[in-house]
Amino acid sequence: MIRLGAQRAAAAPTPMRLWAATVGPRAALLHTTAAARSGGPPVLEAADPTLPGQTLTFIQKARGYLAFYKQGVKALWRNGRAVAEIRQRLGTGGAVTRAEFQIAHRHPGDRLRLVPFGLLLVVFPEIIPVVAALFPAASPSTCVTYAQVVKMAAKRDAQRRVLHREALRRIEAAGLAAHDFATAAALQRAAAQGAALFALDTLGHAELRLLSRFMGAGGPVAGLRAEWLREGLRRHLARIAADDGLLAREKLVARLGPVELHRACQERGILSAHVPEPQLREALGAWVRLSQATGQATGMLPLAWSRLALLAAPVAR
Repeated sequence: MIRLGAQRAAAAPTPMRLWAATVGPRAALLHTTAAARSGGPPVLEAADPTLPGQTLTFIQKARGYLAFYKQGVKALWRNGRAVAEIRQRLGTGGAVTRAEFQIAHRHPGDRLRLVPFGLLLVVFPEIIPVVAALFPAASPSTCVTYAQVVKMAAKRDAQRRVLHREALRRIEAAGLAAHDFATAAALQRAAAQGAALFALDTLGHAELRLLSRFMGAGGPVAGLRAEWLREGLRRHLARIAADDGLLAREKLVARLGPVELHRACQERGILSAHVPEPQLREALGAWVRLSQATGQATGMLPLAWSRLALLAAPVAR
């Protein structure tokens, strides 16, 4: 748990404050709530009918989907109520957990998806699994099943394999090689050399687009302008840095549910589709340790490039 009191407002910027500053005043309020859950949504994940290891009949699965989506909408409503309380508590300072931080990030988008999703759930509940399977990105984050997360991860991972080949060409053009990203010491040496790849403010449009697509940063129109890509990537990396700190402080890597585990890996460019859970936890733990050990000294951009360079290879240690 991190405390953000008013007396610290003038202190040097931390990843958490940087994230708040780059996403705008509305989201800056969101990250200070202390009313949310800790460590993820165990009730929701327990209700997920697509979790591996279950043997369900068709009727059981249908009922499971309906129960899962109803609980997801209720969880989204509770998140909205927690967010609404933030304004009243901001003046006195507050505490933020990793779960609160994620709610802060996801709720604005979830709120936009709630109305159409909620109407479908009320009017045509039987077609929700079909609609959600066809358009998983249209579902609120609290209503996305494990199977949908894995399916979306598989699609992103396939795109990342294509981007990896392009990244290797650009890394070689910058005078570096994949082995320069293989260990924490090598990564620090490469960053200390002042390679142009690690200077976000001067990266070219092609490199910005490559990084943004690989890391899942920026919106659908961000690629039209380099500055939009640069700002989206800056926000994404600042949020990941803050999230890494929370994962480390709360010792959550070993306790994240399977859905949250996949999401955390995907946000960091770690391939996760059809990867065994122990291997995912090991990769996420290695990223968090690397981020905490080198992130303050080198920034997060070298870590992002390391995933582009290494792809399916282990995270640098």
